[in-house]
Amino acid sequence: MNDDRITTDRYVQIATLTLVAILAILAGMVLRSMAVVAIPVVMAIFVTLAILPLDRGVAAHMPKPLRWLGRAVVMIFLLLCIALFVGGLVYCVQRIAAQVPDLTEQLGSILPGPHEAGPAGLWQDLRNLIDARSGSLSSAMLEEAAGLAQMFANAMGMMITGTVLVLFLVLLAVSEGDLWHSKVGELSSGRGARDWYDVFETMGTTLRQFILVRTFLGLLTAAVYTAWLWPFAIDLLLVWALLTFLLNFIPNLGSLLSGVLPTFYAFLTLDFGTAFLIGAGLLVIEQVLGNWVDPKMQGRRVSLSPLVILIAVLFWSALWGVAGAFLATPMTLSIMIIANTIPPLRPVALLLSNECTHADLDKALACE
Repeated sequence: MNDDRITTDRYVQIATLTLVAILAILAGMVLRSMAVVAIPVVMAIFVTLAILPLDRGVAAHMPKPLRWLGRAVVMIFLLLCIALFVGGLVYCVQRIAAQVPDLTEQLGSILPGPHEAGPAGLWQDLRNLIDARSGSLSSAMLEEAAGLAQMFANAMGMMITGTVLVLFLVLLAVSEGDLWHSKVGELSSGRGARDWYDVFETMGTTLRQFILVRTFLGLLTAAVYTAWLWPFAIDLLLVWALLTFLLNFIPNLGSLLSGVLPTFYAFLTLDFGTAFLIGAGLLVIEQVLGNWVDPKMQGRRVSLSPLVILIAVLFWSALWGVAGAFLATPMTLSIMIIANTIPPLRPVALLLSNECTHADLDKALACE
């Protein structure tokens, strides 16, 4: 009898996981088709969960008639953070785009000519691939740069529009925080309501810890990278420092890109030996910070599997582009926390986590 019950439970669990996988695929298709709306809404939810304690803390120290002023201060602070983040990305892309013509000239000078030694036809085929229809490498790259600039301008317009929408949604969500708190209590009853309160509190706490740790690690990594690059007199030092800080919010893949980009730039503008030395040093720094400092600071609460984080970054990047790359970890964290609260989905939460047992995951999320 017990064996039949165990078998039935396993079938139910397999059926549940299969249904979840099908629903996840369908949800992904919907989210991709509604990216223009979904990205600002998701970002607004995460930002609201992250800043809600700050808003309440400021409001608690303000007279009741002036609480709106405290909320305005919080929103200005949020606007400043977003502006600095977006402005940093814009500055880095503009500076790198301005270097494209010079870099293509450097690349053209590095490749051997048609009669120089090398694998039969390989270098010539590569040159033909890079050379433009007009035969001018720099002219072709200038045309490509103009196209990229237009795409970048369109993306910046959408980003600015999305930022305004996010701020507006966050303002409304924060203003109605107490109202939604009451609604959850009314729609749920007894322990169920308390469970969902705990879920939202855990999500907010985890997101704040993630943001604070990534910010500190980004500053630390940028400082160490800059200190290593400084003696080599490499150009765009401020750009590499800013990119290192910003890409640190994309775990694993971001740190790899922040090391590859200056190394490749050094290969084009300096000699091969210097570029190799720069790349080797950045790799050692990344390994030390990523494998020792990062886990120590992040703690167990943000207990996602590194493999899951990498897959999540690739998945959400394919779904939502650059915005998806930055939202990948918060999205996966939220899915893990919610799944851990729903009994049939707890195996999904355990698979996403970096823990070995459900008890360890509960302890990491402070669910008990």
